[in-house]
Formats: sequence, C-alpha cells, structure tokens
Amino acid sequence: MQRFNLFFSVLTVGSVLTLLFVQQSPVLTTAIIVLLLWLSLLLLSASFKKYRFIFLLLQLGIVLIVSFFQPWSFYLLPGTIMNFLILKKNQRLILFAGSALLLFYGIHLPNSAMQISGFLWTIFVFYVSVTIAELSQEKRGLNDSSDMLRVERNRLASLFEQSIMNSEAREKEAILSERQRLVHEIHDELGHKLSGGLIQMEAARAVYQKDEKQAEKLLDQAIVTTREGIDDIRKILHAEAPEQETLNLNRLKTELQRFTERYQLKTSFHYFGKVDQLSSFQWQVLLGNLKESLTNTLKYAEATEVAVRLHVFKGFLRFEISNNGKTTKSYKKGLGILGMEERTAMLSGQLVIDTTNGFTVTTILPIVIR
Repeated sequence: MQRFNLFFSVLTVGSVLTLLFVQQSPVLTTAIIVLLLWLSLLLLSASFKKYRFIFLLLQLGIVLIVSFFQPWSFYLLPGTIMNFLILKKNQRLILFAGSALLLFYGIHLPNSAMQISGFLWTIFVFYVSVTIAELSQEKRGLNDSSDMLRVERNRLASLFEQSIMNSEAREKEAILSERQRLVHEIHDELGHKLSGGLIQMEAARAVYQKDEKQAEKLLDQAIVTTREGIDDIRKILHAEAPEQETLNLNRLKTELQRFTERYQLKTSFHYFGKVDQLSSFQWQVLLGNLKESLTNTLKYAEATEVAVRLHVFKGFLRFEISNNGKTTKSYKKGLGILGMEERTAMLSGQLVIDTTNGFTVTTILPIVIR
C-alpha cells in the first residue's frame, strides 16, 4: 500500500506539472517548487517512520496554504489525506476532517469545471486507494494462510516420521518378544526332553557291560524321548512358519511401501481370487516385474501414483501395474521390458503393455491346478 501511494503521488505531481506546462501558466516556477517540496516531504515520511506524522502534517499544511492562492494544488489534497489514513490511527477522525477539508476547498474552486473534475478526482483517488488496501489485506491473509499451512505441513510430516519410528519400534519389540517366547518354549519343552534322552543314553553306556537288557531298555527310552523332541521341533517350525501366499503378498506390499517412503509416490495394491494357487516361481516373476516397473515409472513416467492389481482366475492370473504418468504413443523396449518379457515367457506367460492412459504393464501367467 505504501509503495502504491508513493507511486500515485509521483504520478499526481507529474500530471499537475504537465497540465501547467500545457497551459503555459506564469506560476510554473512556483508550482514546481511547491510540488517538489510536497514530494520531498512524502519521501521523508516514507524513509523516517519515526517522524512520519510530522512530515505529513507539514505536507498537509503546504497543500492547505497554497490552495488559497493556487487552485491546482487542490488535486494534491486527496493524496495527502490518504497518506494519513495509511497510518491507521484515528481513521474515522481523519476521514471526517479530510472530507470536511475537501468539501471546503472544493466549494471555493474558481469554476464549475474544476469543481466537477476535483470531485471526480477525489472519488477516483479514494476508490483506487481502498481497492489497493483490500488487495493488500487479502495478500497478507493469503501469506498468513500459507504460513499456517506450511507449519501444519511440517507438523504432519513430523507426526508421520514419528509414527514410522513408533511402528518400527513396535515391530522390533514384537520380534524380540516372539524370539524370547521361542527361546523359552524350546528350553522348557525340547531342552528337557533332549537332556533326558542324553542322560538315558549315558546311563545305558554305563550299565551296558553289567546288564545288557537294562542298557537296551534305557536306549529304547532315549530313542522315544529323542523322537518326541524331533516331533516337537517340527510342530514348532510348522506352527511358526508363515503361509507361502501370505509371505509373498507381504513381499509385494513391502516393495510398494519402500517405494512410497523413498520417492513420495502414492501406491495402492489390491488382489482378488485364490492366491494360494500360485507357485514360488510365479511369485518370483511377479516380484521381479513389479520392481522393474517401479524403476521405469521413476525414470520415465513423471507419475504421481502407481496402482497394482492381482487377479487370480480359474486357470490363469493377471498382474497389472499402472501409473498416471504421461501418455506416449510409441515407446522403445529397453533392457527392463525385455527382461520382464523373458521372465514371463519362461513360465509360458505373456506381457502386455498399454500406453493409452498412462503406462500399464500386465503380466498374464497360466495356473496349473494342484
């Protein structure tokens, strides 16, 4: 607002001088001196904010005094009053007093033409000033909103990082807890049985020379105990081992999650059908094609989102990886796409690429019902 007022004041001075030149007025020298003095006081008020009110009072005094002798100085009065309003102190009083001064001096203008032009000029100055003030206030509001959004964004980013750290800490705690449980279970169950079997075998060796039947009995008991321990080991491993399809689905999800965290691209994953029908080789092909597709998306697609869908039908599967990046009518098969085609062909599958909407890579593999 202050910059605009300074520019507008300079424009006013230039307009008045131009008008005096055109009219070939004999008071041109006096007018130049007055206008330069008025403009100098304005510049001083803008430069020395501590004494701004004093400089503006001097500026107003010059305009009021000169207006008694030179009617053209009336055109400086609206801009001078606006300088006071910018201070935002007693604005109602300043507006009331300024309106009274404008009315008083406007009535005493020498002719009706100057009165009408002075009235229109006053309205124009106030309208433009109010408009600029509103725009400046709106800009300040937008800047404040931008600062608040920036602070909120930083806060959410901190919360997100903290949540990731907390989830990692909980995951580590769960792993340690599960490991401790397995240790206790192995110690309590298997440890006692194997230790008992070992004691029985040592006892059998000790009595072998004296009593073969007793030694044979102890060995049989040791064999039974050891076999029970081996069976317990198998049961524990079978109970703790995750299902194959769950493990492979988690690998796909983990790959997408790492991609999102590292490159801030949104990803989604959906699967339908009986995924337990897939073999380990098929899971390897899907994971390899996913990694290659994500790499190509990062290099060439300029995308913001990647969607992955796995559909398992009767007799075949459809694995689709699509992004919302730029659309291209033609593309060149690089080593990445050729590698995906080779992996897919090894399992008698087919790789389909669609570029009509973003970039979509679809892997189709046959499924042998087991």
